[in-house]
Amino acid sequence: MKPIFIYIFFLFSMGIFAQAKVDVTVEKKIPLKANTFIGIDKYNALYYLKNKTLFKQTLTESFQFNDFQLGNIGSVDILNPLAITIFYPNYNIAVVLDNNLNEIKRISFAMEPPFLNVVSATTANDSRLWIFNADNQQVEIYNYRNNSKQELSRPIPENFITQKSNFNFCFLITEEKVRLYNIYGSLLQSIPNENYSVFSESNNRLIVKKENFLILFSEELKESQILNIPEIAIKDLFLRDEILYIYDGEFIHHLKLTNLKK
Repeated sequence: MKPIFIYIFFLFSMGIFAQAKVDVTVEKKIPLKANTFIGIDKYNALYYLKNKTLFKQTLTESFQFNDFQLGNIGSVDILNPLAITIFYPNYNIAVVLDNNLNEIKRISFAMEPPFLNVVSATTANDSRLWIFNADNQQVEIYNYRNNSKQELSRPIPENFITQKSNFNFCFLITEEKVRLYNIYGSLLQSIPNENYSVFSESNNRLIVKKENFLILFSEELKESQILNIPEIAIKDLFLRDEILYIYDGEFIHHLKLTNLKK
């Protein structure tokens, strides 16, 4: 009975593994010389960083934004192309830009009430930002119209890595866990961080790099799927709907994903 049991277990395991695969089709690649590839928005505009400058490239126009006095750009959130969020970690400042990369709003968290020590800021809804407050180790929502904040999480005594968000949900990644919060402060899911790196989010799905392969988590981190991608050196990732963009330092590879779990 033991060999039969092992054989059945093997078939069962292989069935699960097969279902976990996402079909990947390489559509095209385009050259890019950049320090960091940010992503491609819903209007197919390309964003990247080079020499402490944010560039936006469309089919017909090119825009750029920089403020060298603020140092390196920590993150750029292009979720809303009409209100792009740049965060400068050295000076604890977030800058909101319009679709031509003109400055709309500058938020100096440390210099304005309620005087916050922020290590990350990304786009939320209704002129608000998801922030991680390093003083109390909490996820918060900051309204930059009235300079108010709302605490969403309990203190998280872990080393912060990054956050990825959309209008209503935020993935908070620490060295120990990946947590998902909604805009009302509810912790929807929490899973171990198994040495994940290079993160991107779209439609409440989170994609991560683990060693030399990619894992795509379904909505609310309920299930995961392994991506069988070609041998591409992964420097930067950007997921938008069912398109995955991988930057290898020289080219942006466009990959179409099918057989995705919700």
